[in-house]
Amino acid sequence: MQTRTLPSRHLAGVEVRLDPSVLVLAALVAWAFTGVFRAEHSLGVALLLAAVGAVLVVLTTLAHELGHALEARHRGMEVEAITLLLFGGVTEMHADGQTARDELAVAAVGPWISLVCAAGFGLLATFADDLFPGTVAASLGQLAGVLGWWNLLLAVFNLVPGAPLDGGRVLRALLWMVTGDRLRALRVSVRAGQLIGVLLVGLGAATLVRAGAQAALVAAAFAVSGVFLVRAASSELRQAELSAVLEDRRVVDLVATPPPEVHGSAPLPWPPTPAGDGAPATSPEVPCVELTDDLHTLIEAFQGDHDVVRIVRAGRTIGTLTEAEVARAIARLRRGEPLP
Repeated sequence: MQTRTLPSRHLAGVEVRLDPSVLVLAALVAWAFTGVFRAEHSLGVALLLAAVGAVLVVLTTLAHELGHALEARHRGMEVEAITLLLFGGVTEMHADGQTARDELAVAAVGPWISLVCAAGFGLLATFADDLFPGTVAASLGQLAGVLGWWNLLLAVFNLVPGAPLDGGRVLRALLWMVTGDRLRALRVSVRAGQLIGVLLVGLGAATLVRAGAQAALVAAAFAVSGVFLVRAASSELRQAELSAVLEDRRVVDLVATPPPEVHGSAPLPWPPTPAGDGAPATSPEVPCVELTDDLHTLIEAFQGDHDVVRIVRAGRTIGTLTEAEVARAIARLRRGEPLP
């Protein structure tokens, strides 16, 4: 996932990125918490508790995602980064060789971390009077109680059985175990996620109709969450279908006839590089992939401003492929058509 982020940090060997939208999350949480604390505290104390609560919400969200990342790495998966954003967090990982049991464990550990956080804050709220001086015990106990309920709701919401939520991944893993078909299991979890998203949008509309303008913020939250679920579930299905198409295919599969071995210092210009203006560059600055690399590597080479890559064999450039050529080839594979 490519996104514009604030300066990143590393935690437990995992890169942590902060999308600017996480600031919106913190602001919304602080605003909501201020209303909760204002009933029993002065404005200054309520603002302080709300600010601390917003920071802790972001940190517990990070703990949730870090649980996914560390469990994935423990099971031999490559973890690229954690990105925190408006709707929580995303753990980017490469799941090559992943089994259904692996997916179940990685998906379930996030909500489990949230439940542990909820229990911890709940205990802190219960025994605040014994742990803190009387002047601050009530305030800290209330803050801990609010955070306990927040993490409990986060765990329950994430266990809703629909992609891209953790519950959707748990559902997918269980269906994968039963059917042995990962893509079929994914389609079921995606449809469930889309249905839940539509229901949330409907719930938002019903809330606005029943409660009027005073519930506009709650209605908007339901609707935006529903739209996010529908879009994210659809995106996850497209990515999975693309991965299925690219599975076990190599760069050499995109060409009709591989180039013959050539001895000497002059590389073979294959595919033929057009002469004159507009010809693809073949300088060392242009990304390169080996003829035997998989298509995932080829697609990643186009990231950034590059629209052409060099094809190399044994360190020698033997041709180029443009982004448009690769896109046309993948479109043929999606349609089930043979490559030329």
